[in-house]
Amino acid sequence: MFKLTPRLKPNYTFSDWIAALNIFQKNPIDSYEKEFANKFQNYYGVMFQHGRTGLYALLKVWELENDEVICPAYTCVVVPNAIVLSGNIPVFVDSSKESFNMNLELLEKTITEKTKAIVVTHIFGYPMDVVKVQEIVKNAEQKYGHKIYVIQDAAHSYGAKWQEKLVTKYGDAAIFGSNISKVINSIFGGMVSTNSKETYEKLKSWRKSNSKASGFSKSIKRFIYFVAVNIAFNSYVYGFVNWLERIGALDRFVKYFEEDKIYFPTDWDMMPSSIEARVGRNQLKKYNYIMENRIKNAKNWINKLQDEECQFMQDMQGSTYSHCVALVENRDEWLEKYRNEGIQLGILIEYSIPYMKAYESYKRGEYPVSLEYSKKSINFPNWV
Repeated sequence: MFKLTPRLKPNYTFSDWIAALNIFQKNPIDSYEKEFANKFQNYYGVMFQHGRTGLYALLKVWELENDEVICPAYTCVVVPNAIVLSGNIPVFVDSSKESFNMNLELLEKTITEKTKAIVVTHIFGYPMDVVKVQEIVKNAEQKYGHKIYVIQDAAHSYGAKWQEKLVTKYGDAAIFGSNISKVINSIFGGMVSTNSKETYEKLKSWRKSNSKASGFSKSIKRFIYFVAVNIAFNSYVYGFVNWLERIGALDRFVKYFEEDKIYFPTDWDMMPSSIEARVGRNQLKKYNYIMENRIKNAKNWINKLQDEECQFMQDMQGSTYSHCVALVENRDEWLEKYRNEGIQLGILIEYSIPYMKAYESYKRGEYPVSLEYSKKSINFPNWV
C-alpha cells in the first residue's frame, strides 16, 4: 500500500475532539439549530438524522400525498428516494449545458397542475438562478391556483449566493446534509432551515412523534465512528482503506445506493444525538475558514488544469465549490493516472437517476445532458 491523498476529508481538528467529548454542554441540539439557521439567514432550524429525513419530513408536514415533486435528473439519489418513500411522485428535469443544475426552460415546461413542490438543487456549490425559479413558480401558482413549495437543496451549497444573496433566503425551506463528505459535518446528520414559523413548529412536532429515541449507546457508536474517520482519512492509512473500498470490503459502510432499490438507511428515523450536534456547532464556527480554503483550492485546480483535456463549468459569482468537478472523456484513465501519483479523484454522482433500474417507471422522455454528466464527471480533492 502507499500514501494516498483522499478525494474528500472532513475538517476535524483538536477543537472537534474537545466538542465531541464535552458531554456537559447543555442543550447542544437546540443551540446548533439556532446557530445554523442564523448562519444561513433563516429564522428556524430543525436537525434530523439525515438530510433526506428532513426532506421526507417536509413533504409529510405539508401534507403532500401522491403529488408530483420536481427534482433534477442529475442529483444525489437520496432526494428522489425521499420523495417516493413519502408517498409522492418524482418528476425529473434534465441538466443545463452551462451548469450541472436543472435547465430552467425545461423546469418551466415540466410544471403541471399536479406539481406541488420543486427541489432546487445547487449542485457542487453552483447556485441556480433562484430569482428566475421564484418567477416561474409564481406564474405556475397563478395558472393552476394552488401552492407550489420550493425547497432549496443546499447539501452541496452551504453559503452559495445568487446576486449576492444566500440561496437559502429564497423558497419555503432549505435542506442540508452534514455527513463526512459535506463542507461542514456533524459526523452524521442533516438540517432543515426555514423562515416559516408554521413549518418549523410542524417539523418539531413531526420529529418528536416519528423519531426513535437516541440513547447513550448511539452516542458511543458515533464517537467510535468519529475516531475511525480521523484514522482512516490519514493519507498514510487511506491507501489501505481505498484498497478495501475498491474490492468491495467496505460496501456496508460507504455504499449509499443500489441501482434497483428505493430505500432509507436503518437509522433514518432516529433522533440526532448530542455528540453530533456538539461537533456540528464546532464545525459551524470554522465555516468561514473552511469555505475560503475550499474555494481557493478549487480555483488552484482549475488554473492548473486549464490546458488539460478537461472541462470545468464557468466560474459563477456566488459559487462555493463544495466539490471541484470537471468533465473528462476518459475518466478511468484520469483515475488511474492520479492514483499512481498518490491522489485519489472522486466520482461523486455516477448515475442519471431516470436511467437507474429503480426509477425506470418514472422516466419521461430522455435526459441526455444529465446522462453525459454521469459518465464524464470527476472531482478533484479541494478539502482544507
